[in-house]
Amino acid sequence: MKSFRCFLKPAAFTLNAGLATVAVSPAMAQIVINEIVKEERTAGSLAVSPDTREFIELYNAGTETINLAGWSLGVVDLLTGAAGTVDTIPSGTIAPGGYFVVGGAAVPGVNYSPVDTDLYADLTGHLIELRSPSALEDAIAYETYRVFAGTTPPRFNNLSALQVAQIDQGFRSQLISMNAAAPNSVISWARYRDGVDTNSNGRDFGILPATPGATNALPQAAAHTVPDVDALAPGSVLSSNYYASFVQPRVIDPTAVSVANPRAIPRSPQGGNAIVAWDNTGGGNASYSKELVNSFDLYAYIDTAPLGIGVTTNTEEWETVSYGIGSTDPFYGNPDPTGGIFTTTSNLTNGSTGIGWVYQQYENPANTAESFSRLALVDFGGGGNSNGGHVDFDWTVIQTIDVSGMDADWYRLGIDYDPTTGEVVARFDDQVFEFSTTPDIAGTFFVGYREAITSDQTRLSLLNPPIYDLYEEVTSVVGDYNGNGTVGQEDYTLWASTYGSTVTAGSGADGNGDGVVNAADYTVWRDADAASIATAVPEPTAFAGALLTALIGASGWRRR
Repeated sequence: MKSFRCFLKPAAFTLNAGLATVAVSPAMAQIVINEIVKEERTAGSLAVSPDTREFIELYNAGTETINLAGWSLGVVDLLTGAAGTVDTIPSGTIAPGGYFVVGGAAVPGVNYSPVDTDLYADLTGHLIELRSPSALEDAIAYETYRVFAGTTPPRFNNLSALQVAQIDQGFRSQLISMNAAAPNSVISWARYRDGVDTNSNGRDFGILPATPGATNALPQAAAHTVPDVDALAPGSVLSSNYYASFVQPRVIDPTAVSVANPRAIPRSPQGGNAIVAWDNTGGGNASYSKELVNSFDLYAYIDTAPLGIGVTTNTEEWETVSYGIGSTDPFYGNPDPTGGIFTTTSNLTNGSTGIGWVYQQYENPANTAESFSRLALVDFGGGGNSNGGHVDFDWTVIQTIDVSGMDADWYRLGIDYDPTTGEVVARFDDQVFEFSTTPDIAGTFFVGYREAITSDQTRLSLLNPPIYDLYEEVTSVVGDYNGNGTVGQEDYTLWASTYGSTVTAGSGADGNGDGVVNAADYTVWRDADAASIATAVPEPTAFAGALLTALIGASGWRRR
C-alpha cells in the first residue's frame, strides 16, 4: 500500500502556544507512544547510515480495540516549532494490551514501514506527536537540552500548551542505540511500565532493552541486590545482572591492576572481589539493572585524592560517578549538580532522572581554590538542566558533602524509596538524610560514569571509575584489626605499625576500645589468634614500644 509519509504542516499543528492555562488530563488517551529508537550507532558510537533499527511502538492501554487507520506520527522541531515529516498509518488495529510498531523494514515485528530505513534525522531535538484523526493523543520529546540556550532559556515557547502538557521536560540528552554485542543488549527509550503515562517523559521512560512489539516490563524488586562476586574470576562480565550502553559491569580484584582496574586499592569491608562499571577506552558509560527497584545499599570506593592530571597538562580535568534509581543517558553526559565547573550559561546534556548520589572531582591548575571533591544527594526528578549554576536548573540537590578532607576509602551509599508515599531515606556511611519526592515513580538501579580528561590513554590509569561491592553487616571479630573478618598475622602487623597511636575508640588496632593502640591491644590479638603463638611474634617492651612508635605512619590504618 502507498505510504502516507509527507512533509506538510497540517492545521492540527497550529495550536496557540499562548494557551498555557489549558487543563490536560494525565489519562488523555488509551493509545500511547510506548517505546522509541530514533538513532542507531556502532558499538563505538560512530554514525550508522542508513539506520535500520529506528521505530516507534504504540501500546493500547484501554479496553477496546482501536482502528489506527488515519492515525499519524508527526515530527515537530523543538527550536522552531515547525512541523516536519508526518507518517500516517494507512490501516491496522491494536487490541487492548497490544502493540503496533511503525518502523524500518528490518525492525522485528514491524506493522507499518513508511520507509525502509531512516525515519528521523540524527542529532536533532524533536517532539514526536501521536494524533488520531481528531486529536493529539500523546507526545514525547528528546534532546531537549537544545532549547535551553543562554541564561533565560526559551524552554518550549515554540510548542503548544497541549504539546508541552504531554512531555514535561522530555528526554534531555541524546537518544542513541548502540550496536551492542552479546551478552549486552541494544537499547531503546521505553516506558518502564507499558502504557503508564503521567505526562512526564523523564519519569515514565528510561533506557531499557529494545523490544519492538513486546512488553518493556522488567521484573519489580524491592531492592537491587548487588551480586556477590567473590567466587567469580576477575574479568567476568555480569551479564546476568546488568545491561549497559557501552560496557557492562565486570569483576575485578581491587588489589590488582588490570585492564578494568586502573589502580590497586584495598578490598571492601565485605572482602574479596568487587565490581567496576566503566568504559576503559574513555568517555562515558551507563549501566543499569535487569529489574526495576526501590532501593539499593552498597559499598562504593571514593578516592578523595586530587586527580593530579591537570597539574601536568595545565588544563581543567574532572570526572563524575552516579549511583541512582531511575535512568540516565547512554553517554552519561557531563553533569555539574553543585555548579562548580560550568558557567551559568552552560546547557548540559546529562539525562539522569530519579534519585541518586553523584560524586564529582574537579581540578583547575590555573585556580586551585576552585578544585573540589564533592558528594551530592540529588533528586533528578524528571530530568532537566544538570548545571547547578544555571538559572533554569531542574535537579534538586538535597545535600552536598565536601569529602576532600576525608580518606580515600570504601563508604556505604544507599537509597530507600517508598513509592506509596514518595519518602526517601538516603545513607552515606553513618549519616542519614530524609526527603520527599514524587510518589509512584519507577526506575532501574543505574551507575553512570564520565571522565573529562586530556585525551591521552596513559592518563586513564589516574582515573577513579565506579567501583562498588555489596554491603553486608559485618560482625565484629575480636582481634580482627584490618576488618577482613579473620584474625591473623596481618592484624599483628597493623597493630605494630600503629602502636602508640590515638584513634577513635574501637577502630583500627584498638582492641580494648580505650582509644589508644598499646600493649593491651596486643594481648587482645594474641588471645584471639592461637596461630600467633606459633609465629612467636615479639611482645611489646618499653624499648620495642618506643621503636614501634617511630614506625607510626609507615603503614596507615584503614577505617572499617
